[in-house]
Amino acid sequence: MRHFPPPSRRSHCTRNLARVLAASLTALVVVFLAAAPSQARKTNSPPNAAKAEPAKALRPGGPDTAAPSAAVPRKILLVGDSFALGLGLTLPQSLSRQGEVALANRGKVSSGLNSPQFYDWEKALAEFLAAEKPDALVVMLGGNDAKNGRGTPQWAQDFTAKAGRFLEIAGRHGVRVYWIGLPPMREKSYSQRAWTANEAMRSACSGASSCRFIESWDLFADAAGRFSAKKTVSGKAVSLRGKDGVHFTTAGCRLLTDRIVTAMATPR
Repeated sequence: MRHFPPPSRRSHCTRNLARVLAASLTALVVVFLAAAPSQARKTNSPPNAAKAEPAKALRPGGPDTAAPSAAVPRKILLVGDSFALGLGLTLPQSLSRQGEVALANRGKVSSGLNSPQFYDWEKALAEFLAAEKPDALVVMLGGNDAKNGRGTPQWAQDFTAKAGRFLEIAGRHGVRVYWIGLPPMREKSYSQRAWTANEAMRSACSGASSCRFIESWDLFADAAGRFSAKKTVSGKAVSLRGKDGVHFTTAGCRLLTDRIVTAMATPR
């Protein structure tokens, strides 16, 4: 379990200076506020995370970015396939502004819910939850299932049931779950199956008592919802996907983990 310390405190000298300046300006502020007319703040409706991002610059964290108003969990368990392993590299950075948070990364390459003979996620999850006792569970699974699956309605129904059993295990441990959806893929047929897998996982999540599905599709899609290898982030064109057209670059991982942390700190 890795621990990330909270930001260092200001020095005693800095605090004294701040109090002196505050005392000096108090009278002026009070006079100004009394004289100035009240004005309502303008707010923008949050964009729909399920839809593709319009052709505009993205802020780190994506459309879900908002002023946090709830505490981020203190102990987080991250599970899933190679996507989850990638997120584990940047999630500590995204969490660094939230104080001390313990993170356990238990991803498994090439794993999925449809291949228990290779890696039994139901068994593994129960063991991880018992050992780590986290406050929250972050899940990113389904990439290998979508790649090797048929993507038919029957396949989607079966996959929803498997995701549901996975969530039942988390429910028995009383842990909050944040299930991360798959991004679009460069290969069109794979991308279509990823979309189907997302629908199945979202359906399972909606049926669980403490699961929140977090979209990733719009972060990595163009205005038409198709695979996009690059996007503008903080005014710069940034490569977000690897050469395989599947996995994320470090910048792509950070964009998504910023969104995850924002979702954790924002009430539903």
